Amino acid sequence: MRIHGDKNIHRRLDIPYMEDYHDYIPYLREDFYNICGYCGKHEMISHRGMEPDHFVPDRIDHSRQCDYSNLVYSCFTCNRKKQGKWPTSDKDKSHDENEGFVDPATSEYDMHLGRAENGEIEYYTSVGEYMFNTFRFGSRPIKIIWKASLLYELTEELKTKVNEMSDVNKEKYLSMYIELSKFQQYLFNNNE
Repeated sequence: MRIHGDKNIHRRLDIPYMEDYHDYIPYLREDFYNICGYCGKHEMISHRGMEPDHFVPDRIDHSRQCDYSNLVYSCFTCNRKKQGKWPTSDKDKSHDENEGFVDPATSEYDMHLGRAENGEIEYYTSVGEYMFNTFRFGSRPIKIIWKASLLYELTEELKTKVNEMSDVNKEKYLSMYIELSKFQQYLFNNNE
């Protein structure tokens, strides 16, 4: 399964240039479906919020600081784990077939990393293993984050139908909402 589930994240090519890369956030949110490009966490369960990551770090290529095609919608945790890391001396080479990064808005990302049925992130290549270790996917509550993200999306779908439900179904909805709140509190307490 893909890290991003059924969402095919991408970057539009027609975004106007902006002087401050933070001004791209509304576009990134839409193009990345409100999820972290690296781990797939939904922004609504991210207690520290989301931010733009420079795929090619600013220190490697300052000319790409405000280049929309270089930005990744990232959760705070993934952005801090990646920071300014870049495995090659070539700004145009994101990996050397063993170590490095793959842009999550490309189909190549799915060749290196995926998601197991239980929600954990798994790697398929040496580059995938490097990213897995860099983002510390093995020591983060990724399975719970994934389940909470799915539960959040289901809750949002149901929210639009609540007024049409019988009282029995409203009880089930309330129970699901309480469980989602527990997941969110767990993530908040664990700084995810």
